[in-house]
Amino acid sequence: MAKVNFKQFTFKSVLLKQLFIAIAVAFAISLPLTTIPAFFVLKHTINSDIENIEKVSYESINEHISTGWQPYNIDKVYQRVREKMPGAALFLQKAPQFLDPETDDVVDPSTPTTATFERLIEDVQKNERIIVETNVLNSTINAAIPIKFQSQCLVCHSQEVKTGEVYAGALAGTMVLQVPMSINQISATSIIIFFLIFLLIFIVVATIITNKLVQTNLLVPLSGLNERVKRLRLSSHEQHIDWERTPQKMIEIDQIDESISTHIHIIRGIYDKLDALVVTEHETGLFHKERFNEVIKYEIFRSHRYQHPFSLLLIKLVNVKVLNATAKNIEREKPGSKYMVFGEILHNDTRETDMAFRLEEHIFAIVAPETDEEGVEKLQTDIYNRLVHSELPKNNQHNIAKPEYEFTIQLGHTTYSGDETTAKELLKAAVKSMRDSEAQTGSYPQSGIPQKPKLSAVENKESQA
Repeated sequence: MAKVNFKQFTFKSVLLKQLFIAIAVAFAISLPLTTIPAFFVLKHTINSDIENIEKVSYESINEHISTGWQPYNIDKVYQRVREKMPGAALFLQKAPQFLDPETDDVVDPSTPTTATFERLIEDVQKNERIIVETNVLNSTINAAIPIKFQSQCLVCHSQEVKTGEVYAGALAGTMVLQVPMSINQISATSIIIFFLIFLLIFIVVATIITNKLVQTNLLVPLSGLNERVKRLRLSSHEQHIDWERTPQKMIEIDQIDESISTHIHIIRGIYDKLDALVVTEHETGLFHKERFNEVIKYEIFRSHRYQHPFSLLLIKLVNVKVLNATAKNIEREKPGSKYMVFGEILHNDTRETDMAFRLEEHIFAIVAPETDEEGVEKLQTDIYNRLVHSELPKNNQHNIAKPEYEFTIQLGHTTYSGDETTAKELLKAAVKSMRDSEAQTGSYPQSGIPQKPKLSAVENKESQA
């Protein structure tokens, strides 16, 4: 298994991570978008509530308390305020110098607002000004309104006026209120608006992030894996299966890659076992390369035993040009078919006593028993002529047009004459001869006059004679 130099992760974990990121980003964006307008709305609503409290309070006081601090008038004030501000808790209490605890109302100690009302009354008595407090958490407004003597009230308090205890603008009492904010009426709407904004932003952000996630971590690796699978070549005649294990960051894709690699390893093992059993290639009919070393060793033994020479001829297919559309279509459908065509031609035109092998994709060998130096030179010359005049069997010919190729080859040979040369040395000598030879080019099927190959030394003497 290939070494992993990066952290791997599952698609599920990445998706959950991206969803949490999307939620956080959506919340971070939607929160200021809703809280900033909500702040100004809240501020405006509170100011409106305070103005309404002051207006309703003074209207009620001026309308009913101006005729005297009587229980009837106080009830009228309570009734008027509650009509204008439903849910309000309020209380009127006289100033300390006029308050008789036995006959006048004082703050009920059993109510939840007792401490607040008493504190507000004390502040008003001390400062003689209106006091307003807002509590956003409880959604309430606490207010204390000072009630002062008006000029028309001085007639009823002539005795106190003489003593200076009562005068226009003196504190007569305090009205304290606890009123729910009107913001409570729009809180449900605010929550719905916030949720809709959050949901919209979340969908947009999640779409962008998830699309990037899927594209980067899923689609791109899968596309790369698909391209590698398309390039995978599993033909039994191939020397190397074009596949390499590539670790992936996404565990699920990495498991697919690992599974394919495992199967490729199994297939390679199967091919190795088949190669040990196969004698010839089914595509070209040439002897399998695994049999080459056995044949060379056998021919060396036989030549040494019976003192008969044999020769080894190597052919290198330097270049192949595809000349017509038929050949191009065949090559497109089955890459490497041009090498197969060359090998098949070589097989069909090889002498029955010779054995042709395919050592590599473009390296071929012919073992020629009972063939000396002069014979192998003639065989080398004949190879070119056979190539350009050869035709494939009828079952491989196309009805529309024959495939046309131009082959460029190099040929080299060596001969074993019963000495102590080993198979490895024999092959090395043939390779050197092949590399030192000049390339020859011919077309298949023959078009025009074929290029004349170089004659061997023996043939030169024969032609001069």
